Amino acid sequence: MEALELEGIPVVDIMHAEFTSVHPDAPIGGIFQSFARRGCKDIIVCDETGKFQGIVTELDLLSAIAPGVGVRSRRKMGCLECIIKSGAKSAGEVMSREHITVPRDASVAQAMIAMEKFRHPDVIVVDDEGLAVGIVEMCDVIAFLIRHDAL
Repeated sequence: MEALELEGIPVVDIMHAEFTSVHPDAPIGGIFQSFARRGCKDIIVCDETGKFQGIVTELDLLSAIAPGVGVRSRRKMGCLECIIKSGAKSAGEVMSREHITVPRDASVAQAMIAMEKFRHPDVIVVDDEGLAVGIVEMCDVIAFLIRHDAL
């Protein structure tokens, strides 16, 4: 299967419609707990209406606890134990606000192009109102290609 053929495959066919999301006010301690339980999977940040606001990645958390190590977070914090126990820091303070999104009607090829262009292994799928409706990870694309004997 060539990349051009992927233009006809809707991204919604391979996206995960179930994903972990939090409100921007969610305490960072809970985000650390989620990463510990389910692995370092990105957490989508949405407002109360479900509109996509940003994403918290493992690099965002690293930057929050080790200023100068990460490059994406806008705000730097100190001691990990203090952050977790205080509950004062939030997802909104550490999230990446300019994460890659693709519209719900995008193709798999368009999602792949966005991942390659921005050098990030996933994209958030949003509807016309900007509501997060799914996530597509590079591993989903690879699994799709293998299922269709393209690799």
